Formats: sequence, structure tokens, C-alpha cells
Amino acid sequence: REQNSTKAEQVFAEVSKAIGKYPVDFRGAQILTGNEEGSFGWITINYLLETLVKYSFAEKWEHPRDTEVLGALDLGGASTQITFQPGVTTEDNSTSTFFRLYGSNYSLYTHSYLCYGQTQALKMLLADLHQGSPSPQEISHPCYPTGYRENVTMSELYNSPCVRAPSTPSPAQVLTVIGTGDPAACSTAIRKLFNFTCGANRTCGFNGVYQPPVRGQFFAFAGFYYTFHFLNLTSQQSFSDVNSTIQTFCNKSWAELLETFPQEDKFLHQYCSMAIYILTLLLDGYKFNEHTWSNIHFSRQAANTDIGWTLGFMLNLTNMIPTEAPEQVKGHQPSMWAGAVSFIVLAIV
Repeated sequence: REQNSTKAEQVFAEVSKAIGKYPVDFRGAQILTGNEEGSFGWITINYLLETLVKYSFAEKWEHPRDTEVLGALDLGGASTQITFQPGVTTEDNSTSTFFRLYGSNYSLYTHSYLCYGQTQALKMLLADLHQGSPSPQEISHPCYPTGYRENVTMSELYNSPCVRAPSTPSPAQVLTVIGTGDPAACSTAIRKLFNFTCGANRTCGFNGVYQPPVRGQFFAFAGFYYTFHFLNLTSQQSFSDVNSTIQTFCNKSWAELLETFPQEDKFLHQYCSMAIYILTLLLDGYKFNEHTWSNIHFSRQAANTDIGWTLGFMLNLTNMIPTEAPEQVKGHQPSMWAGAVSFIVLAIV
């Protein structure tokens, strides 16, 4: 839609035409906003972990007492979202959303950063390195391991609205990317993708977007989980252990990585840059620190169910989440049922 809204509408017209032929109650197709995506992921996590409502031993649906809701951290290919219940009133209405779930009110902070998903962020990084390179045909990449080389065309590099192309790009031109394996330089290059300055008397995440201080426990899923799972960092390791593991990995040459990980992995050369990007996003972007790092739980599932926005979307759309607390339904006494059945039998006779 960002590149060509007319084509996007044509896609939706075809989708509606096709699904409309099936015997279902089709309500239309649309693009979710980033804030909706973040909010629905938050509903999914808290629904699965029973922080919204729980079936008690007394056989009643009840709001759990003394249970804090969890925040949600989502990292996709094109965007990243942060959603949590802040401890202060949200100052910017564009970053706030309200839900009434199971008779309780939830005022959330949520924001989606388009172009800061890992695929687009790494594309922006490569474009920045290219435009700062002294050679128009070669790109020295500090996040790629020493000894790694690959070729990319200008059209492949500048095929996204997230990446600003040079004034006179040559689509067919081939660029050679050479890994230099320098974690410190990699971190510096990645930080240039962000603007961490905030206005006076205002807290923010990055790029001037308002964000209250992070609060409570968070589930980090999708891209956050997959990168840290590859590096064996999903077991609540301390921040110092996480940092040292990433530094050790990023200092390995391409030959060492191929020997250590002989199975073919198309992302092997990117895990260093993805890991350092995640650290930068969480620490400098979302303002976690060494003390609050332990509040982040890197996970693919909650209650043995994959985390994502889809379950939250369906719960909200189909009204499976009632606006009020569920009422207890009480059946008739057995004696009343026996009397009713006897009456019906006698009536039939």
C-alpha cells in the first residue's frame, strides 16, 4: 500500500471476490494498522496466560486477583511493536488504546515503528553502508563475518520504500558486500538508523515518538525469539551473559561459523547484525536497561500456543471477549427436571 495504493485496492477486490463465493459470512478484508497488530498480540499473550480471566476452582470465570498483565514485544520483517500497560497516564492519544475485557478496563500504550522490522532495518543498514562507502562497487559490512562475500544488485537493495535510493541509481549495477567482522563498528552503524533524542520534558522511545517508561514483565516473540533462540539466549540469561555471547559470536570468522554450524542456514551471516540490532532496539530504543532486562521473556509460545496477533484479532472480532464479566449460568434443580419430564410423559400419554 505504501508503494502503490491502487494495486493494494485491486488485491483486496480480488480477495473479496474470491472469498465471497464461499458459504461463509465474509465481512471484508483490510490492512491492520500497526497499533492494532501490537494490541492484538497483547490480547493473545494475556488471554493465553490467563491474566485477563481464569476459570477458578469454584467453577466460576473470575478476574485473577493480584495478577499483572504482561507487555508484548513483536518484531516482524517490516515493523516492530511495543504494547504494555503503563503506570502513568498516556500523554499522546495516538499511542493509547482502550479495551474493556471481562468486565475490567485496560488502558494501554502501543506503537508500531514501520521500517524497523528486522528485514527492512538490515536493508536500511546496508544502504547506509553503501552510500557511505568510498568505493561505488564495494560495501564493507562490519556486521558480517570476516571472509564472507556476496553480490547484490542496486535494484535488490533499493526496492523498498524504507530505503531512499541515490539520486541516480543504476538498477543493474552489481555491488560486492564484504564482511569485516567488527562488532563495535557494527553497533555504531546500527545506531545511526535511529534518532534517540527526545524533546524537553518528554520521554520517548526513538525518532521522537512518545513512550512512557517500560513497566512490568514482557513477552518478546517473533523475530526477537528466533534470533535469540539460535544463539541459545532464551533461558533468562543475565544481560552480561547475553552481551558476551553476542560479542563472541560476532568475532567469529565466516570459516569458523561454517565449521561450528555445518547445517545450511541462509541467515547465518546475518545473526550478528540481527542480534546487535535487537540489543540496540531494546536498550536504546525501548529504554530497557541492565536492571529491567530480566523482565523480558523471549518465547515463541504461551501456554503451548504460538504467539501472534491473529488469536487476539479473532477474539476481539468475534466478540468471544465479552464487554462485561461473564455471568454465572445456574441450571434447574434435578427435582424440577424430573417433574418436567414426568409432566411431558403424562401429557403425551
